Amino acid sequence: MDIKLKKSKPFAAWLCFFLAVSIMIGLLISVFSVFWHSGGNWEALKAPFIDYKNSTVFKQRTADYYGQLFSLVADPSSQDTDSMEITKSVLDNEGANLKYYGVNKNNNFLVQNITPEPSSLSDSGKTPALPSGYSYCWYFDGEKLRVIDHGKEIDMQRLDSGYQRIFHGYIYDLTPKYLSNVRVVLAVKDNLVKNPYAHSKYYGEQQFLAIMGWIYIGLLVLGLLLLVLAIINRPSKREFDRKLASWSNRMWLEVKILLALLVLVFFGVFGFNYYPGWGAPVAQVLGVTFISCILIACFWWFYLMLIDLIVNGKNFFTPNSINSLLTWYRKYEKRYTWQKSMLKRAYMLVGVEAVLALISVIFVLTGSSGGTLLLALLIAGAGIYLIYRYLKRYDETLSDLGKLMDHIGLIKNGDMETHLEVAEDADIYPAVQNLNSIQEGMGTAVTEKMKSERMKIVLITNVSHDLKTPLTSIISYVDLLNKEEGLPEHVNDYIRILTQKSEHLKNLIQDLFDLSKASSNNLALDMEKIDLARLVKQTLADMEEPITASGLTFRINIPDEPVYIISDGKKLYRVLENLIMNTLKYSLSGSRVFVDLTVDSKEVTATIKNTANYEMTFDEDEILQRFVRGDKSRSSEGSGLGLSIAQTFTEVCGGKFFIKIDGDLFKVELRFETESEN
Repeated sequence: MDIKLKKSKPFAAWLCFFLAVSIMIGLLISVFSVFWHSGGNWEALKAPFIDYKNSTVFKQRTADYYGQLFSLVADPSSQDTDSMEITKSVLDNEGANLKYYGVNKNNNFLVQNITPEPSSLSDSGKTPALPSGYSYCWYFDGEKLRVIDHGKEIDMQRLDSGYQRIFHGYIYDLTPKYLSNVRVVLAVKDNLVKNPYAHSKYYGEQQFLAIMGWIYIGLLVLGLLLLVLAIINRPSKREFDRKLASWSNRMWLEVKILLALLVLVFFGVFGFNYYPGWGAPVAQVLGVTFISCILIACFWWFYLMLIDLIVNGKNFFTPNSINSLLTWYRKYEKRYTWQKSMLKRAYMLVGVEAVLALISVIFVLTGSSGGTLLLALLIAGAGIYLIYRYLKRYDETLSDLGKLMDHIGLIKNGDMETHLEVAEDADIYPAVQNLNSIQEGMGTAVTEKMKSERMKIVLITNVSHDLKTPLTSIISYVDLLNKEEGLPEHVNDYIRILTQKSEHLKNLIQDLFDLSKASSNNLALDMEKIDLARLVKQTLADMEEPITASGLTFRINIPDEPVYIISDGKKLYRVLENLIMNTLKYSLSGSRVFVDLTVDSKEVTATIKNTANYEMTFDEDEILQRFVRGDKSRSSEGSGLGLSIAQTFTEVCGGKFFIKIDGDLFKVELRFETESEN
């Protein structure tokens, strides 16, 4: 239930706004219409709110009756019998509300419903004696028209009299001498009553205006109340405005323009040309209501267009016939590959432009009227607009392609978080979505791999720490056993084996510990300027004993002059020692080992080459993996960490580590940037 109320609240708020504004516009139109048709007489606006006999409606109605009576009396020869009867019938319909007397002594014409004849009609300038209850009358005494109210003559020329622009006189082709023999009296009852035998317009208008006064007051109060409610619920009203704008934005721009023109034409034809006149108040109200409905409809249509423009901005102009055709064409393009669709688009543009240009030229050459030339200009304009749209789309596609290339560069540099965003209707949108999916997959894979590597490092570090303590105890007790005298020979053999294996295990644990520290960037470095040539010579000299015992022939090619690099000498010594020891273990017996140090202007390369004593069935990447050994039979005492440690230490010391395998030739290269002597 709450959800339904929330959904209906925007509509209710907008309905309050709609009704409030419509009521206010209707009231303003009513005021303007009455003011306009009364010739600018503000007194006319008071009619529904004052005594009927003081209103301009009453005065206008009396003027109409007087005009008909005066025309009948002043020139009876110009009217036939039927016209006379109609005039008398109109006057008699008022019943007791209207008393009249008219005499033309020039032809002895008399019309009256006052009996006997009012006194003082023969004396010019005197007020006629009226029946009791009739204190208001219009009296023509042969010279001028006088309006008399309770025995006092009203100055009709005063602006505040209420008679301005109501009675403008009646002009006949009659001489003043002829009018001097005409007397006309029209008296209105003080208290208007209903005529039980006919319709009294006086009484009907009095009742109608009283009702209309309350209706106007009620509408004003209702309009203000609804307006206050709309103002209080402005957010909900704006929400419904956005819904209306969304609905309006589905229409083509051409339809909006056509409907706007039709609204203006309809208003021009019926709004300005409809004149309700000064007939009965009912007719006037109906006429004003009709005009109000037209104006209100015009207002709300243009209000809809306004909020459509405000909410949608430039998109107000987007829905049009050309864009709809282009949208249909893009759906057609999707059936082809991207390259073919781009080519078809270019060919289609050329073809459409050629057709439009031909039609435009034909209209110009064959037509001479303004309408034909205008149509030709519209066709030419459509062609120009199509070119503009094509160039704009082409520019957007190039911009998106540039973004795509830049994003590929970001992925290449390791950015797996930033996603590329383009418009859904962009030509490369499917490619962008695919690239983002690939990026997400790569990011997930890299994250999982890093997580796995961290877990391995943590495991190795923890295991290394946990093994060090018991291993230290084992080595200590083996050393104590080794110092015991008088032990049997076979026991001494056991002790030697324990010493050898515990030392190997100690080295393995230390390798694991160092490798985990280097991989986690926790390895302390002492970077300094060192002589690489001297370091290689020193390493070979320190390992002279195992080198001699191996039976291998070492060929050394190291420059005599210093070769300076920036590195950690202790860590690099460990790398060289590890590589030479690896060579002694896995080289073919009696073969040669080559140790070279070559220098160019920017880089120094240390190379160690040997011939393997086993068939190398692995590639360079595989042998660098941890715990992988070249000797698949695992007959030697290697741990499988030597090359991995050497690679990790070389890289943290600022160098590059490479392995090359060519048949049985195993080659290791260490590369560093050279430093000047100063």
